[in-house]
Amino acid sequence: MTKKILIAGGGIGGYVAAKRLVDGIRSSGVDAEVTVINKEPYHFMPPLFFDVALGYASADETRAPIQNMEKYGIKVTLDEIQSIDAANRTVVGAKGKYQYDYLLVSLGIDYGWGAYPNLDKEGVHNFDLDGALKMKEALNQVKDGQNVTLLIPELPYRCGIYPYEAATALSSFFRARNKKVSIRLLDPMPAPIIPLGSAISRFIADQLAYYGVEYVPNFKLREIDPSKKTVVGSSGEFKYDLLVKVPPSRLPKALANSGEDFTWKQDPRWAPVLPNGRHPKYDDVYLAAEHSLPPLGIGLAGVFVESLAITAATNMLADLVGGFGPAFVPSPVSCVGYAGDKGWAGTCELPFDASKGMYAMKCYFGGVYSIGRLLKQGFYRGWIDGLKF
Repeated sequence: MTKKILIAGGGIGGYVAAKRLVDGIRSSGVDAEVTVINKEPYHFMPPLFFDVALGYASADETRAPIQNMEKYGIKVTLDEIQSIDAANRTVVGAKGKYQYDYLLVSLGIDYGWGAYPNLDKEGVHNFDLDGALKMKEALNQVKDGQNVTLLIPELPYRCGIYPYEAATALSSFFRARNKKVSIRLLDPMPAPIIPLGSAISRFIADQLAYYGVEYVPNFKLREIDPSKKTVVGSSGEFKYDLLVKVPPSRLPKALANSGEDFTWKQDPRWAPVLPNGRHPKYDDVYLAAEHSLPPLGIGLAGVFVESLAITAATNMLADLVGGFGPAFVPSPVSCVGYAGDKGWAGTCELPFDASKGMYAMKCYFGGVYSIGRLLKQGFYRGWIDGLKF
């Protein structure tokens, strides 16, 4: 009988896992089919949303029709997942119920805009396409002499390097338009992006200073006062003309609706997972998305989602064909960030700390490159074009 493999979510993790699975099924001759269930009719590349906000990319360059996954032998169903009934191997959607033999959950994260007073009402962001288009309009309306404040409400958040690269890129953006606009970054951490190590943290601090960004560490948000255009927190009150906000991370609603088995006991914002991507209780369920990275001690970034998805899919294939899959996610992984109008590179190793049951991130700074920004944009566009055409 054909084994049914469901992938809940067609983002980065779901797409990577689905491709790995169909390739493995073909090469092994296993009788199985892979179906991706996704709410949206598109597969998006979220890092390109910031380029949309800056006017460097169009909306169409950030997405490809998700039905195009079918050219790889992946079935696609459009539905919004409501919950998971793991005891009965069932995914519950708005349009129907779906049985599975194996399930890989890759639903990203939800955004907790209502977690702080007026955070949902004030400011712009580029964490979805609609938000990026609104942010583009707002940036074009900023006048000479005004202030743009970037706010990180809490930790951790999606794409850890984003606020820092955004601050320098926005400074470069306004300089190129001969506008004297002050940039401020309000950060809960005592120094920039500490989880990536001291070398990268020092580099980011130097870049913020070079681009004239006012950096405010140890900032704990209390509220936003739209009437005064003020961010109020532990370090005082900061006035702004335009607020750019980073969303608080929350467990996807579908997982929150699935009972305590899909909520990490130490922190309900996340879902539990073992180091190899498997669910701690259900052997036929795997998780590979931002919602399961913090319990492993890993930062919220697409490169880590990709690594976890590869590990989970490889273990699922081992279950299907018989044998043993990898116990840990592969490393090192590399990433490229913006530094004004340039780019910088970093590499992270993920050694497993058995005493803590988590990975210990060890990251290294790789240098600044004039073409680094182009390399980053080219990779993301190439990813989308590969599915689009």
